Parts: sequence; structure tokens; C-alpha cells
Amino acid sequence: MTKLLEFPAPAHSQRTVACPCGQPAPYRELRSKPVLTAVGQVQVSHPYYLCPHCHTGQFPVDVELDIERTEFSPGVLEVTTKSVERTAEAIGGDVAQQEQQQIQRAVQLDLANPIGQPVPILKVQGSYILYFTWGTSAS
Repeated sequence: MTKLLEFPAPAHSQRTVACPCGQPAPYRELRSKPVLTAVGQVQVSHPYYLCPHCHTGQFPVDVELDIERTEFSPGVLEVTTKSVERTAEAIGGDVAQQEQQQIQRAVQLDLANPIGQPVPILKVQGSYILYFTWGTSAS
């Protein structure tokens, strides 16, 4: 795979590319960088162009291969994205199931049927009556 990604120095007719600043950027040298692909790590050997006016460097081959400013091939990014989506969906399903179980437990506690006769309940703290309500007593 690495052999397929070894690009030669450009021909003399292709020794300059247009720079975003509008000036020509001449070829400087071949450079190498590692790229992780779906079949493993490879080295990409690619021509490097440098603008003498604004000092912006360019790798046109990286743009063509869609590896500009990254060390991951598009295939690896796609596999990684799908894996993250599947994992997130699985976690989301687990969380939703746990929430439903907690809601069911809470509903069951809130809807419990009272047993016995209602009796007054007075909550007192110190010299203050905090609340008065009716509760139940088991008979």
C-alpha cells in the first residue's frame, strides 16, 4: 500500500501551483507523513510547495486524497464514526431502559393503596407546627 502512495517529484511543467495569496508556489521537496488507513498504517510521500511571498506551504496530493490536515484516511474516519454512532445508540438504549425502570418504581411507590383508617398527623419541631395532614394507620 505504501508503494501506491509514493508520489514522485513533479515534472518541470508542474513545478508550481497557485497559492491562495495569488502568487505562484514553487515545488520545494518530497515529504513523508504517516496515514492510518482501514488496512493499517502507511507512509505517504508527497510533493511540498512553498509560497515565497506569504510562506504558505501546500500538499496538493493531500487535498486529492482527502487527508489534508489529518493523519486518518477517509475510510478510517467513516469506520470510526459508525462505531461511535453504534456505541452511542447502545448506551442511549440502556439509559432509556434504566430511566423507565426508575419511573416504574417511583409510580408504584406513589400509587400504593393506603391500608387502615385515616388518622391525623401533626409534625412539630420545637414550638412550631410544620404541617398537619391525614395519614393511615393499620387496623
